[in-house]
Amino acid sequence: MHAFDYLAQNETRELPVLVVAIGPDDFLRRESIQHALKLGGLEPMSVTRFDGEDAQWRDVHDELSTQSLFDQGGPKAAYVRKADSFVSKNREALERWIEQAELGTTLLLDMQTLPSNQRLYKLAQSKGFLVGTAESKGAAFPAWIARWGAARHSVQLTVAQASLVADRVGYVCGMVDCELAKLGLFCDAKGKVSDARVDELVGGWRTQTVWNISSAIAEGKIAEAIDGVDKLIMAGQTPVGIAAQLSWSLRRYGVAAAWIDQQKRYGVQGVTLFDALSRAGFRFEHALEEKRLKTISWNRAKDLLNWLVELEKELKGNHSQEDLARLALEKFIFRFR
Repeated sequence: MHAFDYLAQNETRELPVLVVAIGPDDFLRRESIQHALKLGGLEPMSVTRFDGEDAQWRDVHDELSTQSLFDQGGPKAAYVRKADSFVSKNREALERWIEQAELGTTLLLDMQTLPSNQRLYKLAQSKGFLVGTAESKGAAFPAWIARWGAARHSVQLTVAQASLVADRVGYVCGMVDCELAKLGLFCDAKGKVSDARVDELVGGWRTQTVWNISSAIAEGKIAEAIDGVDKLIMAGQTPVGIAAQLSWSLRRYGVAAAWIDQQKRYGVQGVTLFDALSRAGFRFEHALEEKRLKTISWNRAKDLLNWLVELEKELKGNHSQEDLARLALEKFIFRFR
């Protein structure tokens, strides 16, 4: 089944022994795994995750076969991220385990490739479930964009608007998700957003430039960020529009810091940056985002949400004129020096 169809399902079902998400799109693979856990009644954050580059079969097997004091006899699951090399190193052991495993224990794998002539693929078909993420041609991609926007971000796009997003962003579903989240900030009470706003915010190379600016800010490359702002303004982008796109991207670091701070105040143990970043909306490149959050610094990250509120007030108040709006935006960026 293709991920577009699978992510539209809502019927709860018992997890099979094996769930494999296959294909080139990292975002769709991860979302498919998370959706499988949701349909199976498992809290995604409660499932132990392994990095496929470093994971050892003995550790994954122990997680699947050992009940903890807190499991209360419930289903067991382990999730191996980017599992191609893990599968290559442990293929025979995996095949033996799948043949003998019973319902109530689930191994979740996301992989870029799994040839259909391999035994593991056939076992996944007979005892598990396969979700594909290969590029979908024709109207299927814009249709998914419209469904995903409504379900995940409460944005009601028209067919033409969804097609525009598809044309400008391309088949990079993680980027599409970010664009939809950004549009969600500008929709009305019914989830509608104007054609002009979609055209302004979903901007092809402009969108990529905003992502580069956001990355430069998070990495402390202030001169590079200011230069990117200058290029966008010269190309006709407004400071207010740039600020809106940057705010969505950067606020996730503030949300992650606020969540960690909250957990510490309540005395919660074992809080990780990975958990915080996942809850804040980061769905890929967690190692890179952890590094960026550390570069921003803990103190800045805790203040970031307040800074964004202050910027919004300035842009809607005494800095609404274009020159003053640009000054307010640049002052905000210089706070990350």
